Amino acid sequence: MPQQEEHLRDYLQLIRRHDFTICLSVLLVLGIALIVSLRLPKTYTASTLILFVQPSATPSLSSTNLFQNVLSGGVDRREMETISRRFSTESMLSTAIVNLEDSGYTDAVALLPPVGKLKQLLKAQVNPNSDYINISIDLTEQEGGERNAALFVNQLTKDMQILRSGDEETKLSKRMEFLKSKQQDIETQIHGELQDLLKFVRKNGSPETWVPMLTNLLERNASVREKIETNQQQLHIARAHIAYLQDQLKQLPPRTQLSETTAHNPVWLFQQEKLFNLESQRVADRKKVGKNASELEGLNAQIDEIEKKNKDIPPTTTTTTYGTSSHYTYIQNQLTTFVPTLASYENAEERLKQEHEELKTELAKALEQIPENYTLLTQRRAKIQEMTMIAEEIVKRLLEVEILYAESKMPSRRNQIGGIEIVDRASPRKIPVSPQIKLILLIAGIAGLLLGVTTALFSEYFNKTDEN
Repeated sequence: MPQQEEHLRDYLQLIRRHDFTICLSVLLVLGIALIVSLRLPKTYTASTLILFVQPSATPSLSSTNLFQNVLSGGVDRREMETISRRFSTESMLSTAIVNLEDSGYTDAVALLPPVGKLKQLLKAQVNPNSDYINISIDLTEQEGGERNAALFVNQLTKDMQILRSGDEETKLSKRMEFLKSKQQDIETQIHGELQDLLKFVRKNGSPETWVPMLTNLLERNASVREKIETNQQQLHIARAHIAYLQDQLKQLPPRTQLSETTAHNPVWLFQQEKLFNLESQRVADRKKVGKNASELEGLNAQIDEIEKKNKDIPPTTTTTTYGTSSHYTYIQNQLTTFVPTLASYENAEERLKQEHEELKTELAKALEQIPENYTLLTQRRAKIQEMTMIAEEIVKRLLEVEILYAESKMPSRRNQIGGIEIVDRASPRKIPVSPQIKLILLIAGIAGLLLGVTTALFSEYFNKTDEN
């Protein structure tokens, strides 16, 4: 059998036929909801708003070392979350209850629920993008209502201020002790490092002495090398000159003719003198009376004999004088002069070579030790500099802590204790937060309407026939 098409007016007719059932369901549900809501206990809420005050002695410049993270006194989001969770701890709740009893609110404390239920009822929420925390609690009339809620929240906030103040003072004092101890340790270490540095400098020197020493060694080394080269050149020149003089000396005779003198031959002069005497005697004998011819002939024979001999005897004689050559003597003197000079050049060469080797050894030792000593000195200086920076940072942090400690002792104009300021204190409000009768009746009306329509639909479904 084909299914019939149903229209909206069919549903409206269905509701019209069952309007009594629907109205009865709505009224019934509303009545029940009203009775239940009126019998539910009224719940009142109390809340307070607190502000975390940032320390006024926070550093103006960011630091990249460890102390910025460890020793910073600023409040961050993590600390705010921690403190908001701390409000709901059993210890804080128990302390607030005890303090309320000590303050004379014993009747109010007697109405409060157990700590476990208070832990569930208390809400501490951190407002995003701000330093505010909202603390609230809901209590019924049997639990004291708005009065107990306001008293408990205010007492809890006051306890947190006192606890934060004590914790902050204790933390600041501990931090001051820690920083002073660290400052003393760092100063002791710096003093020790400076003493070690002074000992190292006394023993091995410093760049202020290494540079002149190395420059002096290099200059001396260059000067000795220059002297060696100059001495070698002079030695080479002296040897070449001595070799030249020795060659010249070999080519020259050791003796040479100094002078040559020409004079009459004394034999010839004697013969001439004798001849002159004989001729003079012959002339005299010729004029003398009584001389015979035989005596004259004897004189003539003597004269002839002498003249004959004189022909074989040269009338003059030559006398030659020999002696040591002046050039030869000059060359010998030059050799005599250059031989000691050559020896002095050779001795100087040996001395300069020895000095050059000593300088090379000393220079090599300096070049080997200076880089290592410079590295060690740089490391010591860097360590002292780092420790000095740490000491300066400790002094800054110590000054900040002292300022914070002094500020914590100073009375504040605002309602601020321990870095917590109560912006809005909880006060009793007579308006209950639950039950919300209007909302309950609205929901009950909707539920009753749905129940009536559902009942009508089920009734139509089960009573459906072929004719209807």
